[in-house]
Amino acid sequence: MPQKIGEGFVLGLSPRYKCYHLGKQAAGTVVEVVLSCVNNVRLMDHANFLLYSEGKTFQFIGGRTEKSPARLAIPRTANWHIVVDRVGFQALSDSNVRTIPPKGAKPAAPLLAPGTGNAAPAAAAGSQAARPTSEADVLTRMLNELNTYKQIANTDSLTGLANRRAFDARMTQIFSDPKNLAGTALILTDIDHFKSFNDRFGHLVGDRILKSVAEAIRGSLPKAAFSARTGGEEFGIIVQVTSPDDAFDIAELARRAVESTSFTHQPGATEGSKITISLGLCMAGQSLSLEDLYIKADLALYGSKNDGRNRTSVYQDDMQDNSTPA
Repeated sequence: MPQKIGEGFVLGLSPRYKCYHLGKQAAGTVVEVVLSCVNNVRLMDHANFLLYSEGKTFQFIGGRTEKSPARLAIPRTANWHIVVDRVGFQALSDSNVRTIPPKGAKPAAPLLAPGTGNAAPAAAAGSQAARPTSEADVLTRMLNELNTYKQIANTDSLTGLANRRAFDARMTQIFSDPKNLAGTALILTDIDHFKSFNDRFGHLVGDRILKSVAEAIRGSLPKAAFSARTGGEEFGIIVQVTSPDDAFDIAELARRAVESTSFTHQPGATEGSKITISLGLCMAGQSLSLEDLYIKADLALYGSKNDGRNRTSVYQDDMQDNSTPA
């Protein structure tokens, strides 16, 4: 009797991949994968699945296929896994997996999904879980997947903050309604002397600095503030305030939070380096356009750099562009 297999996810892998934990399967079992579009289908034993989960070199059976259903034969009795690469986020590709054991063999419960706790047992054929899903269930799953992909597309993978794409979208949204301008402030910031840290300690340490700064900034801001990593060691903050003084106070909260964070270069080290940031602030009401607002906040940031760093500067009309801070 065919056995339908439930899907799961593996910690550390992109949600783009669906993982099916087949459990112990007898040699000669056929694994059937139903696809909605072209996909990469990988069948691997448990040892190779662990290598795959850790990003190491692994061996598998299968590959890119346009056939649906795709069928793969299990060559020997062991614990097995199927990983399906849902190619094309826009297609919201879907997949279903079932095993067809050879005559006389009993299908086993699925293996535990690494890092996810106890996996639910596979549904027996004919049970409610094995019946075709309704249109409402399919729509709900598609919407959930779409929201997941949107979150991935708008998140900086290193720091967990919003990325430049999301930052630009939020800025555009603000300027679409003139009522937003008077109470909106843009704060731009970057890490002081970041290049010297990268050159001295390497990019791995640089990445740790970026994560630490991002966490300090995020933890210091009001809940309604929007923070993003806009590129390299640069960050952007958008806040709704009642006055420029309130915006300045919020910027200073972020600056002091980073300044008070002790950063160690090696795990277990007791002494760390001082990391600081410089910030530039401009009220949206002072700008003629979205580009103008960004330019003016950037001028204020360079003002902080030229005045000694580790400070917040507010845009003034007499500020001149100086792209080579001291």
